[in-house]
Amino acid sequence: MISKLSISKFANTFAVIGAAALIAFSSPVRAQSPVGVAAVVNDDPISIIDLVERIKLVAVSSNIRMTPEKSNEMAPQILQQLINEKLQMQEAERRGVEVTDEDIARGKSMIEQGAGLPDGALDPFLAQRQIAAGTIENQIRPQVAWQKLLGTMRREVQISETEIDENLERIVNNQGKPRNRVQEIFLPVDNPQDSTRVYQNSLEILNALNQGAEFGGLAQQFSASASAANGGDLGWLYAGELAGELQQAVNQLEPGQTSQPIQTIRGYHILKLLDRRVGDAGAITDVRLDLYQLFVPITPDMPKDLVDSKVAVLQNTQQNANSCDAMAAVAVDLGSDMSGEMKGISPSELSGPISQAVNNLPAGKPSNIIRVDGGALMVMICNKTEESNLPSRQDIENRLLMERLDILARRKLRELRRQAFIDIRI
Repeated sequence: MISKLSISKFANTFAVIGAAALIAFSSPVRAQSPVGVAAVVNDDPISIIDLVERIKLVAVSSNIRMTPEKSNEMAPQILQQLINEKLQMQEAERRGVEVTDEDIARGKSMIEQGAGLPDGALDPFLAQRQIAAGTIENQIRPQVAWQKLLGTMRREVQISETEIDENLERIVNNQGKPRNRVQEIFLPVDNPQDSTRVYQNSLEILNALNQGAEFGGLAQQFSASASAANGGDLGWLYAGELAGELQQAVNQLEPGQTSQPIQTIRGYHILKLLDRRVGDAGAITDVRLDLYQLFVPITPDMPKDLVDSKVAVLQNTQQNANSCDAMAAVAVDLGSDMSGEMKGISPSELSGPISQAVNNLPAGKPSNIIRVDGGALMVMICNKTEESNLPSRQDIENRLLMERLDILARRKLRELRRQAFIDIRI
C-alpha cells in the first residue's frame, strides 16, 4: 500500500530529471476517438491516446483536482508539450543521441527515490491510477535525449573569470541583507504573438495553485527554467540576484505566499516565497561542533546522598577535565550509557539550555552543569569548524553555464518548430 505521504512527495518530485509537460485529464478529448491522431510532427503522429494518457499522468504528478472544463482548457497546452518532445526526440535521433534502457531505468529510479517509493514501485503506483504502461517512459525518453543533446552544446558556452568575480562580489556585498528562498515557474514567450496565450496559461497554473496543487509538481511539469528539475527551487537568494521586477514582487510577499504572473522581457514568472531571513550576519560561515556529553541519571526517588555524589563527580570533572578524552574516561567510570560524542552538530540544532551552555565556550573546557529531565549533564566542545557557505567559483560557473544552456535550449527548440511541419488535428 502506498501512503498519502508518498503521493504528496510523488507530486513534488515526479519530473526530477527535467522540466516536462502541462496538465489535465479530458474526457471530451477521449470521446473524440480512442485511436485517432491528435497531431502530426514531420510525419510522426501523436495519437489521441498519447494525449489522454499524458494528461492523466501530469494530473497525478501535479496533485491537481481536475474537472472536464479545466481539462479542455489545458489540453491544447499539453499537446504543445508533446509536440516539443517529439521535435526534441527527432533532433536527438538525427544527431545520433541514444536513450538506453539503463537511462530509462535510472530516470524511474530517481522518481521513486524523490517520491519515497520503494524500488520498482513506480509502475504499480501509476497502474493503480489507471495510467497505461509505457506512459512514464514516453515522458522520460525525450527528457533524457534532450539533456544529452544539451551536453554536446556545453562547448559553445564560455564563462569568463570576470563574470565569476562579479557574481561572487555581488553575493559578498549582500551579506547581512535579507535573503529569500524562492520557487519559480517560468513560461517563456518566444513570439510576441503568443504573449496572450502564455499569460492565460499562467493564470490557469495560478488557479491550480490556489486550489491546492503542489507548486513543486507544477514547476516540474510547466516551467521552462533550469530550476524545474528541482521543483522550481532557486535556493537562498540575496537582494539583487533577481531581476528588478522579480525582486520587487518577492519583496512584497510573505513566506508561503505566491505572486501573480509577472511579465518580463523573457516571458511570465510565478514566484513563491518559501522563507525569508533578515539580517543574516552569520550567513558567510557554517559553524559545526563536535561535542562530548557527560550525563548522569538522577531519578526523583534517588537518595539525597547518592544525588550529591553524582553531582560531585560532575563538579570535579568541571574543575579538572581538559579534554574530551578525559570526559570520556569519567563516563566509563560512571558506566553512563547516555554519555558520548556528537559530531558535526549545528548550534541551531541544540536545545535551549545546551545551546546557552556552549555559547562562547572555549574548546576543551567543560560547561556548567545543566539540570535536565532524568538527570544532569555537562558538555565540552571537542572541535569547532567554521566554513564559508558562499558558493565556490565552480558553483557560480555551473550556475551561469546552466543559465546559458537554458537560453540555447529554448533557441534551438524555436528553430526546430520553425523548420517543422506540424499538423494539429483536434
